[in-house]
Amino acid sequence: MTAGEQLNWAALLQFDQERRLESCRHDAEAAGRRGDDPARARYLQEVTQLDMLPRLWEFGVPLTEEEYQDAGRVRSWMAHEQATARHEALSGHPSPPGWSRDPHIRYFWSPDGHLMYVTTAREDGRFVVNHGFLTPGWADRLRRDMPRSAHLVTLYERNQKAGRGHEGAPAGTPLVGVGVPEPLRLWRARVEDVLRRRAAEQTAAGTVG
Repeated sequence: MTAGEQLNWAALLQFDQERRLESCRHDAEAAGRRGDDPARARYLQEVTQLDMLPRLWEFGVPLTEEEYQDAGRVRSWMAHEQATARHEALSGHPSPPGWSRDPHIRYFWSPDGHLMYVTTAREDGRFVVNHGFLTPGWADRLRRDMPRSAHLVTLYERNQKAGRGHEGAPAGTPLVGVGVPEPLRLWRARVEDVLRRRAAEQTAAGTVG
């Protein structure tokens, strides 16, 4: 890629999502071949859940890197919750509230459909929140962009200074069944509205030109 050339984030997102779907379909087929009907049902449910993710590339407009990362976080949350459900099915015991298969990560949905992904940088205990180290400047931007999650940003700032990890943070938002969770529906609506407007502006500019 030459200097100034932009990555095709829409194409990368399409590749990522379709690869994940294909992997789940393959796992479902393999489970069926070995006669593991419960596992096949779980994988087919995962396929149905993944189909809830919008195909943002179909709007025909370039995605920004931030939009690509945001969509990736949503898919990562879904994969995390699916893995938790598989663990529960295999163990036969429900997980306690806030439990995570990876104690270093948490996902939080706000009531207005913003996703906050928090992970501990293992080498020094710092936090990475939505792909950025939790510096004062990044924390201020997160509070501005996601005001309904501002209290969580502040909590993690305090925990980072005190070395308390995820202590005091609430349980994340679970993915249950195959219905679209309200935060995910709100996220989809907001992102798709932005892309529709961008597509209309692109069409108008092309017509005028």
